[in-house]
Amino acid sequence: MRSAAAISEHLDTRTAAIEVAALLEKAISGPTDLVLVFGSFHHRQSFEEAVADIRQTLLPTNIIGVTAESVLGCDLELEGVAGLSAIALQLPGVTITPWTTTPKKPLPISSDPEAIPEWIGLREDTKAVFFFADPFSTPITRLLPALVNCKSEDNPLTVIGGMASGASQATYNRLILNDSGIRSGGIGLTMSGPVELECILSQGCRPIGEHYIVTKVDGNVILELAGKPALEVLQELSHEASEYERGLLQGGLLLGGVIDEHKSHFGRGDFLVRSILGLDRKRKGIAAGELYRLGKTVQFHVRDAQTAVEDLQLLLDAQQFEDSPIAGLLVTCNGRGRSLFHVDDHDLTIIRERIGDVPISGFFAAGEIGPIGGRSFLHGHTACLTLFRPES
Repeated sequence: MRSAAAISEHLDTRTAAIEVAALLEKAISGPTDLVLVFGSFHHRQSFEEAVADIRQTLLPTNIIGVTAESVLGCDLELEGVAGLSAIALQLPGVTITPWTTTPKKPLPISSDPEAIPEWIGLREDTKAVFFFADPFSTPITRLLPALVNCKSEDNPLTVIGGMASGASQATYNRLILNDSGIRSGGIGLTMSGPVELECILSQGCRPIGEHYIVTKVDGNVILELAGKPALEVLQELSHEASEYERGLLQGGLLLGGVIDEHKSHFGRGDFLVRSILGLDRKRKGIAAGELYRLGKTVQFHVRDAQTAVEDLQLLLDAQQFEDSPIAGLLVTCNGRGRSLFHVDDHDLTIIRERIGDVPISGFFAAGEIGPIGGRSFLHGHTACLTLFRPES
């Protein structure tokens, strides 16, 4: 297995594509099984032609393209400027099954869920599904659980990917699968065979205060925590917080739900973190970006650059005992990067220091898809790094 990555900062789309294609062709010889291409919104109008140019040069078996607010690759995170990034992979023996879901031909989530495995090409040796979608036209909150559970609820399917972020309204994103381009829906790749895919997911948030049991809830509005009005609990938290923590609270408050309730204690990484959408002052409730059932254990979280660094470093520690990967795909939140860390190329620099000169490509997403606690979810605020290795 081999791979090569390339990135171009050229503003002209076709020139950037020719540059990326030439760099990949020089770095990788022989048949290419998969190419992933990510283009910033600057390249939206001619993105299909750019992917076609790269395809014509490399002649890959499969190629996908996704537009994004910003892209990353090699050693660069190109935030807010023109960027075209790509990675080419040679994966001998690996079966890659491409598929799409669109509003006109959707995945049969409700009508015939038993047809999903055949639709996506699921096999006994399937390692993961890569899925990239337009956020305006994809029912991701229903579609993702259907994908995850299409093997069985006890044996969830790993789903990795992210939501296109290169547009502010429907039909403006571009998604490309081989010779077809779509502006709504999603594209998927089911990967089976002798490949190991390790997903490192850093949420970049830390718990604050204590954890509580949801004791009264109405839809997505939590009315009581541990028998007290939820808004009062939040006000007490703010009053008791340190000056440093109050500063973090002003940057936005999040709520995490415990993934595995059977654990004896909970810490960082045990929560699926969601945004708080607003306050219901009349009922003293908190509107959460998730439906929490009665009895659910939750804890408030804050975004914290220092915690994000520690979290990513800790997760990468284990890589020191593994063989070097042949490639990496990094899908990160468009709220990370310079806006969180106040420096350029932050996450890529850390990853480079820990795993070396591995070809990496990716993009800043409007929602990242990856596993935590053994199941894949749609996240915000995360960095999701997938490492490719030959199966041992």
